[in-house]
Amino acid sequence: MATRWLFTTDGQPAYYQEGDYIYSKDGQTAFSVAGGWWYPINGGVAPYYVSDGWIYTTEGKPAFYFG
Repeated sequence: MATRWLFTTDGQPAYYQEGDYIYSKDGQTAFSVAGGWWYPINGGVAPYYVSDGWIYTTEGKPAFYFG
């Protein structure tokens, strides 16, 4: 599977996705993806979800987009 970079709303690279995992720019696993929701790798509630190529906070605010 190809690497997909994710950018902040102001265009800065923030994370990248490979398969069902999201990694920080330094290569640390940050989130796992299930059903469009991003779950923190060390547990907890999913703070983000994917819809139409954008990643939103649980409050519905755009946080990142696929580049």
